[in-house]
Amino acid sequence: MDAGKGGQLESLAATLARARGEEFFPVLAQYLAGVLGAREAHICEAAPGGRVRTLGAWRDGGFIPNYEYLLDDAPSGGGNLFSLPLAAKDGAVLGHLLAWIDSAAPLTPAQRDACAVLADRAGAELRLVHVKRERSLLRAQVRQLRGEIHAVHDIDAIVGTSLAHARVIDEMRRVAAADASVLINGEPGTGKELVARAVHAWSPRGAKPFTRVDCAALNVDADLKALPQICALTSGGTLFFDEVGALPLELQARLLAALPASGERRDPAVADVRVVASTNRDLRKAMRDGVFREDLFYRLNVFPIDIPPLRTRIEDIAPLVHHFVRRLTQRLGRRIESIDPNSLAELGRHSWPGNVRELATLVERSMVTHSGPVLKMSADLFATASPAERAALIAAAAVDTATSGRHVLDGTVDFDDTLNTGLHAVQREHILRVLNATHWVIEGTSGAALKLGMKPATLRHRMKKLGISRAQNPQAN
Repeated sequence: MDAGKGGQLESLAATLARARGEEFFPVLAQYLAGVLGAREAHICEAAPGGRVRTLGAWRDGGFIPNYEYLLDDAPSGGGNLFSLPLAAKDGAVLGHLLAWIDSAAPLTPAQRDACAVLADRAGAELRLVHVKRERSLLRAQVRQLRGEIHAVHDIDAIVGTSLAHARVIDEMRRVAAADASVLINGEPGTGKELVARAVHAWSPRGAKPFTRVDCAALNVDADLKALPQICALTSGGTLFFDEVGALPLELQARLLAALPASGERRDPAVADVRVVASTNRDLRKAMRDGVFREDLFYRLNVFPIDIPPLRTRIEDIAPLVHHFVRRLTQRLGRRIESIDPNSLAELGRHSWPGNVRELATLVERSMVTHSGPVLKMSADLFATASPAERAALIAAAAVDTATSGRHVLDGTVDFDDTLNTGLHAVQREHILRVLNATHWVIEGTSGAALKLGMKPATLRHRMKKLGISRAQNPQAN
């Protein structure tokens, strides 16, 4: 080796030794351009679909931002393209050295030796980058699986004896066996995430990751870039978009583009994920208002599951209370032998604006504040509800001489007699009062459903269950 060539390689080795971290690949691109007398030089890594992504790029005497392009459509760079692959130990191509040279003359021995050193060093560094990424992904998957192991026990909280509860369970089991997108609708606190986790756990994807994305807390700029990595982390599993109605329109468009159409053959370069979404908003109204994309709604709403609010399935309150007591007994160090029946009756009269989440909080609070083997839950624990909400059902039992000149109920309401429809009678008369006040209009901004805090379909179902019809109500005419 002549002295000139040896000095050049020594200078190259010294330059590479000084380069650290994010500056390493740009320095390599700069040196590659200098060795070859090139106007532009790139150090690239291979990306899916025949694309490359620059890790360092040099053009016309300065660094330029990294970008991605198809290798077959590489920018001209104003000269003849020089390319050298960067190989893994198994021979797979990890990336490329690319340079655009004005001269068509063959490389000198010194240039060839320098390019070989650059390719060897770039390949080694790129292999290290891949190892770090795999380790990071593995650590994230371990954290994810640990969370799944912890969260899987919460699926047991989906308990109940009502017909509405049985209907939801049946829908969950049927859709779990399929691979369709699911949209879970329900008020806050009804357990939408538990339903999503159960659908995942009962599906063929149950052994794979379940990743929750909180749409209400997304940062558009950062999370748009993170979406492919999130999908890669969830590959083979379920991607859960919690409160998808909170997504800004820009992110809705990106999400839609990432979802395969129903029946569409999957692109091997796209992560294999099943999408489940939830919302407590009226997405149909949001579509009419122009704040939610219609095409995204129909892509997600392949199989809808509607979770009824707790106030419409009071039969589930007692089994839920027993479940929460069993779950909390060991953690709180309490021994509960029984639950006061008067307390259960009082729970049945509550309007439950916070649904099951509120019930769980009240049970835990009562176990902390009250001692003794019999658990009692008093009315003063209902501080989370407004006075109007707490009194809504009870007020329906009052005498309404101003509007009807008669008692709303024909007899005394027995609030303890939930099995013999004492509470149902209160609900029936309350619904009748609202229907009469709205002239039996159910839907719309002036309709009874909105005033009662129900969906129109829920109100119609409740009317049928309680035997309410306009023809049987003389006041309606």
